[in-house]
Amino acid sequence: MRLLDRLDRELGDGAGLVVIFDYDGTLTPIVSSPGAAFLAPSVRANLARLVESDRARLAILSGRGLADLRARVALDGVLYGGCHGLEIAGRELRFRHPRAHRSGVAATARVLAAALPLVPGALVECKGLVVSLHYRHVAPSRRGAVREIAEQVLSRRPDLALIGGHLVFDFMPRVGWHKGTAARWMVSRLVRTLPARRAVIVYAGDDASDEMAFAALRGRALTIHVGAKPTVAEYRVSGVRDVQALLRRMASAMAS
Repeated sequence: MRLLDRLDRELGDGAGLVVIFDYDGTLTPIVSSPGAAFLAPSVRANLARLVESDRARLAILSGRGLADLRARVALDGVLYGGCHGLEIAGRELRFRHPRAHRSGVAATARVLAAALPLVPGALVECKGLVVSLHYRHVAPSRRGAVREIAEQVLSRRPDLALIGGHLVFDFMPRVGWHKGTAARWMVSRLVRTLPARRAVIVYAGDDASDEMAFAALRGRALTIHVGAKPTVAEYRVSGVRDVQALLRRMASAMAS
């Protein structure tokens, strides 16, 4: 694989590594319920190998809430970014966007919950700074109605932005912050902690929100899109198994 060959070449001279993974659809497969997305033991073991290397720094950046993400990965030494990076914590670093407030998100969650009877199968999930409207269990013939509800709610909330994902709409504070800005924040701080003078940056993700990070890191990172959708990423892999192979390769390189 061209990507693996390049990674081997760039890491082979003692360079440091900063790697950022999305969670759902990247480290874990997309599953029927958000609560059912758990890391495979082998994936957690290889993430732990990266964390244990002095030459590597690991971050995980997700639309999930920060506490949920930390509980699912359950590794110390990782920099976690929840709610698309509105909240970041780990490795003695902490960030919460100063203009991101829960009040507008909570009010939107109540409005969405009131609309749920109109679309059987829809689910509202409040994550603190983000509220998600899931529709993976909505009949395909009714999914247009979900979009209409999302757009109607958004039209009354100019303080919120709407981000589409895998059969989900995320409402978040409109503060000019997204996975791209969060990824740059993470990289700039993690690189400073590496003993190596040169760092290889890797970002892998599968969703529309990850495209913002691919664009933000263009020319600085090896950006990897997971799946078949159009992307601005430099590389593409077909699925989670390929990400797991990439993770194993990086963990082995950092252990040598």
